[in-house]
Amino acid sequence: MPRWPADSRARLADAALDLFSQRGYSAVTVDDIADRAGVTARTFFRQFRDKEEVLFAEDDLLLPSLLATIAEPTGPVAAEPLMARALGALAERMQSAHEPLRRRQAIIDSDVALMGRELAKQARWQQAISAALAERGFDPADAGLLAAIGFALFRRELHAWLADPSIDATPLPERIRAALPSVRTVLDAATTH
Repeated sequence: MPRWPADSRARLADAALDLFSQRGYSAVTVDDIADRAGVTARTFFRQFRDKEEVLFAEDDLLLPSLLATIAEPTGPVAAEPLMARALGALAERMQSAHEPLRRRQAIIDSDVALMGRELAKQARWQQAISAALAERGFDPADAGLLAAIGFALFRRELHAWLADPSIDATPLPERIRAALPSVRTVLDAATTH
């Protein structure tokens, strides 16, 4: 039986989000987070590698789910329906966490080091998604481009969704479905003057 509460990871994450929101990311220590969660700093380090990891740990659960959706055997598939299915599934998983994700993004946006870590994470995701698309049979160069387009579109819609504090905000999955055809529209309409 563990010597720390079974829910210590969730309690630490909640405590960190509250403290980062109240005091600012740089003003909070691991000891502060552990104290707020009612555990020791040692327990914190059993759950998270460092203070930054508290904000990014859940991403480790989302990427495998996204990659599994891409890999699902559905026979030959065109890029747009596959992107709609994969990005839609990701959006569905995130939908119920609007407020915590909104608070998390505000914290990340307030700290240059956190923004850098987020960009590094996004680059790793994009590489993994590109590889998964190539495994599905897309040309590797096209897979990289599709991953970049999908990532840019998802990020744009995610940030718009997070910026809307309304309880009635258009759900993220709906935003993704509506935005996918806009990629083609933007490409068709883009001209130079």
